[in-house]
Amino acid sequence: MCFPKIAVLVATTALPFMLCAQTKTDKAQVKWGPEQTTKEHGTFDYVIDDLGNSAYLAVYRKKDFFIQRMDGVRTMWQRPVELEWDGEDLTVERILLTNKEVLVFASLFSKKDSEHRLYLQTFSQADLSPLKSWDRVAVIAAEKAANKGGFHISASPDRSKILVHVMPPLDKEDVEKSRMNVYDADMNPLWRQDFQLPYTDKQFTVESQRLDNDGSVVVLGVKYADKLESKELKRANKATYEYHLLVYGGTSAAPQDYPITVQDKFLQDMTLSMADKGDIICAGLFGNKDSFNARGAYFLRLDRASKQVVHSSFKDFSDDFITMYMTGKQAEKVKKKADRKEEELELPEFELHDIIHREDGGAVLLAEQYIFRISTYTTSSPNGGTTTTTVYNYYYNDVLVVNIDPQGNIEWATKVPKRQHSANDGGRYSSIAVDVKGDNIYLVFNDSGENLFVKPGDKLEQFSLTGKDALVVLATIDGDGNVSREALFAPDRRDVILRPKDCVELSDKTMFIYASRKNDYRFGQIVFD
Repeated sequence: MCFPKIAVLVATTALPFMLCAQTKTDKAQVKWGPEQTTKEHGTFDYVIDDLGNSAYLAVYRKKDFFIQRMDGVRTMWQRPVELEWDGEDLTVERILLTNKEVLVFASLFSKKDSEHRLYLQTFSQADLSPLKSWDRVAVIAAEKAANKGGFHISASPDRSKILVHVMPPLDKEDVEKSRMNVYDADMNPLWRQDFQLPYTDKQFTVESQRLDNDGSVVVLGVKYADKLESKELKRANKATYEYHLLVYGGTSAAPQDYPITVQDKFLQDMTLSMADKGDIICAGLFGNKDSFNARGAYFLRLDRASKQVVHSSFKDFSDDFITMYMTGKQAEKVKKKADRKEEELELPEFELHDIIHREDGGAVLLAEQYIFRISTYTTSSPNGGTTTTTVYNYYYNDVLVVNIDPQGNIEWATKVPKRQHSANDGGRYSSIAVDVKGDNIYLVFNDSGENLFVKPGDKLEQFSLTGKDALVVLATIDGDGNVSREALFAPDRRDVILRPKDCVELSDKTMFIYASRKNDYRFGQIVFD
């Protein structure tokens, strides 16, 4: 329903009536499943993965763990997974889908045996019937639960290979070592190898890791110059670091080391994408002056075999683009600050999302302004005691959208404005869900209804989970980068709130969504025109 302001405010603003008059978008239709309650159907935790047009969910009923398969808005089954080994509770580490099975990895720390163990149970995707019972996959010698090491588990893009990366407990006196175990989809071992990074912790920072379809492991990281070299590079106004791809293949403990070099650019955070086929794609933001000054976007295409850059594209952002959706006062303030420091305007604290591959061979890069702040408050009581409270604040603001054409050139970049803030919840109801269909890019997110008709230079209102003006917005970016915003739901469902991080694009280009409303929740499906 709509929420018009009280009568004394009617003369000062027409926005509430604009909201009431605003019907749902005609660019998408929403199909809803039946209402569900926590007591009867369990508590939805997260989307495990999607395969074809099915979504697999993690659900809890009190302390019991279930996996649920959804085909569209229809629940095909919900089955329990017994997380127990020899009378002790297991902790879920990762659930993966191959093309025909569900793999549940779970761990257990044995204080008695000083071991951190990883187990695997395999299930059928058709009905989650057990195919293999719990079997031990890996073991880490560890004396303390606080420093027991860990397991990083992932699948290749085509789901044909599985990586179990075994990380031993931290040892300050030793270099970082690990063991990589690569399997086929049936968990038959392909290769196993002990590794260590070719650089020290001070020299190298791991950004991300991917398992390729051929079974090789690609590690993306940043290598920093030593002190002497760093000084010389700074004098020459060059970056004191460079990105590297380390490729491990099981034939040697030493990786193949491929620097990713781009002249005269300070590359910011880089995201890496490896599709089923084709080249490796790297993209992110760059600066012209230093590593903290983001002035544009870049796109790199790397040959999958040689790991060499075969194509690059860059797009500079203008001052007007950077200050877009700031009020006049805000824009003037940041410009004065930059002038005072003799610096360029910059895009602050953006976090990269995964690269989305278009059907025509192009790609879409999304970055979101993300800020995490910890606030501590101390209050005194009348009897002289003190109480300290810590608040974890999550801010998810503007979204940057960069479109790359099939030739690998950046066509355009645009912004989608929003303001989201929450505390002590991990930002559960913040961020965005994304779907790409044809020339259109669709973003779905929770917003304040007062931002529905926002224009550059307007003040943006902050989304509040408990606010009466909360609204689920569909932002559509067309093939030329033009942005339009509309209400996703009809007025009678304006009190529905989404969890965007648990909304996923399915193979048929529809979006599976989870929405809560008062005391119930529903699963739904957005069909885009």
